[in-house]
Amino acid sequence: MWVDIELDDLIVVQKARGERHGAHGSHRLSCMTVNDVDALPLVSQRQRHLLLDDLDPDQYEAVTTTADVVVVRAGAGSGKTTVLTRRIAWRVDTESANARHVLAITFTRQAAGELRRRLRQLAGETERESHLVTAGTFHAVALSLLRQRREDQGKQMPNVLNNRYALLSAARGTERPGDESYDILNMIDWAHARLLSPADVVKRLSASEWRLNITINSFADIFHAYETMKRKRGVLDMNDMISLVVKEAREQPQFADSIRWQFRHVHVDEAQDMNPLQYAFLQLLLGDRPDVFLVGDPNQAIYGFNGADNSLFDELPGIDTPATIINLPSNYRCSPQIVTGAVHVLANGSQHADAVSRRHDGRAIELIRCQDDDDELRQLTSHIKNLASDGFTWNSIAVLARTNQLATNIARALTANDIPLKESRLGQAEQAALSEASALGSRHAMTAWSSDILDQETLDEDDELIVQQSVREVALKVREYLDENRHGVVDGRSFASWFSGAGREDESTGVEVLTFHAAKGREWPAVLLAGVEPGLLPHSSARTDEAKREEARLAYVACTRAADRLLITWADTRGGNRAGPSPLIRGIPTGEWSPAPPPDSVRERNTKRRQTKDPRKTAVMTWRAHAARVAGLPEQSLITDSEIERILATQTIDEVSIMTVVGELRGRRLAPRIIAALDGADHDEGV
Repeated sequence: MWVDIELDDLIVVQKARGERHGAHGSHRLSCMTVNDVDALPLVSQRQRHLLLDDLDPDQYEAVTTTADVVVVRAGAGSGKTTVLTRRIAWRVDTESANARHVLAITFTRQAAGELRRRLRQLAGETERESHLVTAGTFHAVALSLLRQRREDQGKQMPNVLNNRYALLSAARGTERPGDESYDILNMIDWAHARLLSPADVVKRLSASEWRLNITINSFADIFHAYETMKRKRGVLDMNDMISLVVKEAREQPQFADSIRWQFRHVHVDEAQDMNPLQYAFLQLLLGDRPDVFLVGDPNQAIYGFNGADNSLFDELPGIDTPATIINLPSNYRCSPQIVTGAVHVLANGSQHADAVSRRHDGRAIELIRCQDDDDELRQLTSHIKNLASDGFTWNSIAVLARTNQLATNIARALTANDIPLKESRLGQAEQAALSEASALGSRHAMTAWSSDILDQETLDEDDELIVQQSVREVALKVREYLDENRHGVVDGRSFASWFSGAGREDESTGVEVLTFHAAKGREWPAVLLAGVEPGLLPHSSARTDEAKREEARLAYVACTRAADRLLITWADTRGGNRAGPSPLIRGIPTGEWSPAPPPDSVRERNTKRRQTKDPRKTAVMTWRAHAARVAGLPEQSLITDSEIERILATQTIDEVSIMTVVGELRGRRLAPRIIAALDGADHDEGV
């Protein structure tokens, strides 16, 4: 019997112990490989229609490919989540994968929840079991495996460290954590993500990459003492969850085999954000017979500061099976002008994107020059009110800034000018946590308070991890605030003011003001980018070439949050210092524009390539629609739009030219019907 167990942000689909492969059982379920799909019974016509009929040719290929190793380069607005969920559902519906052996890894709880929601919806529509997959973050999956391992061994789970700051102080031989403790622990997290030992940090980090006030050698000593202290006390922190699973699986092949038996079909969302430790975990899951589907966009890799390495997604080191690479260049979110501008920003950062908008022509990007900080706030206020006059609702407008401090200033200015802001509806626990944080009187008190919440894990009577997510989010915001304000005097009151400008999900009405990073994965009809100038974008902390390239990718992400209107502001002076436009927007197209559809109308995403008014193409499309309907097949599975366009582009359309495009077997079958459709079009035109 199979049951769903909710664990943190993970749904674990676990078999009864007597049937599980491992220390207490060796029963295996038979499972078809992806290459067996042609031998399987076809799914119903209704299921095919639900899963495939609204996909474009590139999406269709990604969902139905029979390759074992698939890399999908999904550009902004290309329907990434749709492709991922349809791929899983398609594999389950064609019985080329057993839902109970499917794993989907995400980077956030929210993404895991959205994935599960869509799979449940598809499962209900197709009457299949695609909702029984395991979906969760890297840490949640690793934690589940570690607990399962300890249970099989008859051992207790190691204690989870309840106060990293106290342990760090003990490792340093100090009584209280200093102001630099937060930065040191962040650097330890970064080193773990990059698989660096204390000695490796000294060898591999250059002076330009170093951000702490202490020396590299001093940090290495502290790092070593911290890890030693953890081992002596027999405790783990969250960094150890993944690394311990990887270590034990490498040392115990039976453990590795049991993991691969449990998770035979692996999917990774936002794969460009993997760090080396997470990639090592992925390699452990795959073994020497990989069945993996990776979805990501190298141009949206913006977490290098957390240890992410987008070259892992590009190169797949250590995976010998050749990868099938599928590009999703079609952007269904942004107007052509916005896509062109975003690609231009990337080019100014020495990077390239093959992106094309599938939207109707829209309005040009607007560049707004401001005299100084105050003038920028006035301009933002004025343009937001103009957007509202043009028919944009408050909820359809967002202002994005590179830093939280600038976002806070903007939020205050909008409020002062009677522009409603989208406020979070805080729960009781979150409101209480915010009140506690607001009452803290010093940097040290804020550091200690946040560490107590973030580093303390609570176990219930069933030994399940309890995460008070709303309270943890406030503590994470405290840490983010301390990180942005490393110098000067800070306290709870200043944090509360800053908190009002931080991006948070909510259901109220108003303009949203948040940072570029917080906006990733979101979209609005109208977006204003503020403070697009040197020092803010690229940020002054970006010293290496790769860090500067990441700033360009961050700007690309910010631009592609806008669907219909994109406005960009900068100031000639900021804080009394000379500023000016960022080099990333140098030469950005701001040409003529033609009216876009009304912004307040309900826009349905058109997932098929736009048809021209060519009567010949219309005739072939009409024939295809009728033939597909009679056969109960998706139109694109009969003949794709791109194949039709290539056929119509040939000088002489006959059986030979059609076979050249679609292949001999399909060509012999389709050619008479295509030619007949074209003859009818020529007759209608009087030819």
